[in-house]
Amino acid sequence: MEKALALDASVLKKRPLKVPAGCGAVVLGSEFCAGLLPSPQEVLDVMAAFKGRIILATPMLTEAGLAAVKKILLAAGKSRRLEVIANDLGLLELLRARFKGKAAVSCGRILTHRVRIMPQAYAEKFLARYGIRTFEVDDASIIKRLEPYGLALSWHYPFKYATVTRFCPWEERWASACGKSCLGRTAPLTHPGLPVTLWRIGSAYFVRGQRGRAGVERNIFTPPFKER
Repeated sequence: MEKALALDASVLKKRPLKVPAGCGAVVLGSEFCAGLLPSPQEVLDVMAAFKGRIILATPMLTEAGLAAVKKILLAAGKSRRLEVIANDLGLLELLRARFKGKAAVSCGRILTHRVRIMPQAYAEKFLARYGIRTFEVDDASIIKRLEPYGLALSWHYPFKYATVTRFCPWEERWASACGKSCLGRTAPLTHPGLPVTLWRIGSAYFVRGQRGRAGVERNIFTPPFKER
């Protein structure tokens, strides 16, 4: 089982990259906010500092976001084969048309929930069309529904995705413009009507507390952030 660490590529600007022993991959970017995509140079910096596998996490994308991911793939692909976690149909088409065989493709958590409710025959054609080989998951309840497809599972912890918004809760504006004010921060959200505390990370909300999982292809750990 592979171990991976999710991190913000900008940490290299503050200190040398330190990846725990036994960790074979690092995940850059975000499945939930295009404003948190790394720059091509940040990806190249991580490649220079870390010789393991590089995984690029991407969210649902606008045209500008799609262009930004394309630039990353063109720059990084010259040095090393990437894996791309995709949640956007436009990106899947781009990967199929321009980067087939050059980037491994994983089905992101948002898209995995869409696959979960597809008719099985349709889902099989969908997964085959885009060469998807892995499901990103953080919800144990959907694993059985994904078993018929026979794909590898990539488990995320300790944060479990609950919901996402296009209105940035940190900057209190729509997320088309991003000042990256959330980097390295998280904030709890409590309310008498909520059964658990939600944790705000980027433009998404999570439940915290789950552990790594046995019997999966890889475990991805997102380090705790400094609370607001």
